[in-house]
Amino acid sequence: MPKIVAIGTAVPPHAASQFRIQEHAARHFANGRRDVARLLKVFENVRIKQRYFCVPQDWFDRQHSFQERNDTYVQWAERLSTRAIAQCLDRAGIEASQIGHLVFVSTSGVATPSIDARLVNRFGFSPHVRRTPIFGLGCAGGAAGVGRAADLAKAASRQRILMVAVETSSLTFQPDDFSKSNLVASALFADGAAAVLISGDETEDAGVELVDSLTTIWPKTLQVMGWEFTQTGLKVVFSKSIPHLLARHIRENILQLLEPRGLDLEHLKHFAIHPGGAKVLESFQASLQLENGSLDHSRFILENFGNMSSPTMLFVLERILAAGGAQRGEYGLGAAFGPGFSSELLLLRWN
Repeated sequence: MPKIVAIGTAVPPHAASQFRIQEHAARHFANGRRDVARLLKVFENVRIKQRYFCVPQDWFDRQHSFQERNDTYVQWAERLSTRAIAQCLDRAGIEASQIGHLVFVSTSGVATPSIDARLVNRFGFSPHVRRTPIFGLGCAGGAAGVGRAADLAKAASRQRILMVAVETSSLTFQPDDFSKSNLVASALFADGAAAVLISGDETEDAGVELVDSLTTIWPKTLQVMGWEFTQTGLKVVFSKSIPHLLARHIRENILQLLEPRGLDLEHLKHFAIHPGGAKVLESFQASLQLENGSLDHSRFILENFGNMSSPTMLFVLERILAAGGAQRGEYGLGAAFGPGFSSELLLLRWN
């Protein structure tokens, strides 16, 4: 069975408190909205304390072309991925030359050659390493990437697969967009990267077993989340219906993952849930009737790093692994939600 052997993470250097960002947003959105004072409550409601950005705060005051934004994305996607990979490989005690497949996940920029090709040149990967770049999965990308890497490991059980998820979502801020979606995004988004080593069951590597995964796309929900591609870059699309969709569907969705294995919700002891926002976590906890404290790791990452899109769930899982305390045979759930509208679920087991 495929195993998660190690996780490495990285954030950029520009840290900012939520209070400071809120002050900046108040000045900016006052130029285009009369109801800005009421809407600014979202900065408190999302329960974030600080976030990390690739660029200093005054960058967001200026206009930037699509090319300038994307060039910045390419630069920082490579930098952050490099740091996350280095940490992951060091923790696993594995050399880059031992990696057989590199899966790269990102949605906040584009590059050809893809970022994974640049990473091959930075590290000592084999020139024959297989590469799979994945685009368009948004916040669900980290969980999806792990799931697809596990599928690859099942087909090649002697192989080690490195999955990298990186986003610079803050660079998508549009200064001329005074929509509520852009304001909400400015209260949530941050930048970061995570790298995960997944090994096949014929390797000697130890780790948390990837028992199963489940992908779900709910019909007629394309408009719920995504990007609009404009002349000045990516423009965020958000719907306030996201927590309601999760409340309606997530319990049944998780049971679809568990029941073929003869499991139910009571078997789940650990939760690496993508913290898209405070309301998302509240909806998830209520739907599954979880005890208080069950989602503390997700809330910690949200409070201290914000919503980094695809890497965020992997930051949560890294924290769970570092905390220890899981007993042999216990099950855990990884879950993230993204454009489509879709969910990506992972069933984990400690051994």
